[in-house]
Amino acid sequence: MKFASAAIRQLDTARAAQELIGELERQLGGGDRPPDLVLFFATPPHAQSAGVTVASFQEAWPDAALLGTTAARILHPTSSRVNRPTLAALAAWLPDVAVVPFRMRLDDFERPPICIEKWQGLLEATSDPGLVIVIADPFTTPTAEILESLEMVAPGIPAVGALASGAKRPGGHVLALNDTLHRSGLIGVSLAGNLRADVLVSQGYRPVGRFFQVTRAEGNVVLELSGVPALEALEQMVSGLDRDEQVLLRRGLMLGEAVSEPEEELGRGDFLIRPVVGLDHEEGAISVAGLVDEGCRIRFQVWDNTLVDDLQLLLLPQMADSQAAGGLLFGSWPGRKPAPGLRFSVGEIQSTLGYPLPLAGFRGSGEIGPLHGANHLHTHTATLALIRPALPSHAVVN
Repeated sequence: MKFASAAIRQLDTARAAQELIGELERQLGGGDRPPDLVLFFATPPHAQSAGVTVASFQEAWPDAALLGTTAARILHPTSSRVNRPTLAALAAWLPDVAVVPFRMRLDDFERPPICIEKWQGLLEATSDPGLVIVIADPFTTPTAEILESLEMVAPGIPAVGALASGAKRPGGHVLALNDTLHRSGLIGVSLAGNLRADVLVSQGYRPVGRFFQVTRAEGNVVLELSGVPALEALEQMVSGLDRDEQVLLRRGLMLGEAVSEPEEELGRGDFLIRPVVGLDHEEGAISVAGLVDEGCRIRFQVWDNTLVDDLQLLLLPQMADSQAAGGLLFGSWPGRKPAPGLRFSVGEIQSTLGYPLPLAGFRGSGEIGPLHGANHLHTHTATLALIRPALPSHAVVN
C-alpha cells in the first residue's frame, strides 16, 4: 500500500494537471505502482475545466478509479491561506483492496426508503467494506437520509467525505466519476480487503447550559423544549450562563443532539452539532440546519476554538500505532468571526504524528464521519480518515 499527495497552485488547468501527475508519479515510485484510486479537488477556477483534469488523469492511469469535486479551499500540508487557484490530489496504490466506485442520481433519492437498493447492490459488489468515501452536491442530495439508509443496510461501516463547495447555486458544482462529469447527486467509492481506516471527528464546540428534551418539533423547526416554548427555554438558559459563555454564544449558537447515553457522561464528541439558523420570536421557535426528532435530548453549544487541540488529542493513540499510509481530511469549521483565534495548519497533523503522512482534502459545505459507530453529516468539524493495511504482513512500501 502506498499513497501520494500533492497540491499545485497554477492558473492553467492543463499545466496544473500535468504537474500534479508528475509529482504523484514521483512519490509513488514510477510505473511499477500505478494508483488504483485517485481523488482530486479543484478550486472554482479549475472546476470550470474539470474535463481537462479528468482527461489528463485517465491518460496517465486509465485503470484507476477517479473521483473529483469542486472545493472552495484545498486542505493540504503545502497549501497556503492565500485563496489562489489550486488543484490537489491523493493517489493510492492499493494491492489486495477492492475499489468499487458508485453514483447515486436524483431519481434514487425519490424512492423510499432512500437509496436502500443502491447500498445493497454496492455491498454485494464489495463484501464487508472497510471504508466508504462519499462526495455529494449539497443542493440536490439528502445526504443525512442517505447515510441513515446505509446504517439500515450495513451498520458499523465507516463513511467519510464531504459536500462539494465553492458554488452558490444549483448546477454550479462539478462531481467527476471516472470519465463522466455530473452536476448533481452523489459519487463515492467503496474499499474492501486489506485495509484499516481509523476515522477521527474533531469538534470545536462544547456544550453549555442544561439538557433539554425536544417535546415538539416540525422538520427542522424546534417548537418546544421540555414543555416550554423553545425560544423561551433558550432565553432562560442563556440568562443563567456566565458572561464569558454569553460572549461565546453571541459569536455563534449551535444545537447539539445527544448520540450516546447516559446523560451524566455526555460531553465533547457526544453530540451531533447543527447550526441554529433562525429564531422566530412570534412563534417562539428555533430553526436549525437539519431535521430534529421529537423526543431527542439536546444541549446548546458554543464555539471555543479548541478544534485543533481536540484533534491533537484524538491523534495521540495514532502515534503509538503503525504508520498510516495515507489520510483524507474534510472540514467546514467557521471563519474568522466566530473563530478569531483558530489557526489550523494541515501540517500540524503530520507534526503530531511525527512522520510525513500523504494527506489531502478540502473545506466543504459539511463533512461526513461516524460518531459512536453511526455515520452523520456534520458541520464545523474536522473529519480525518487514516488508512493503513489491516494485515502486518502487507507493510507500507516506502
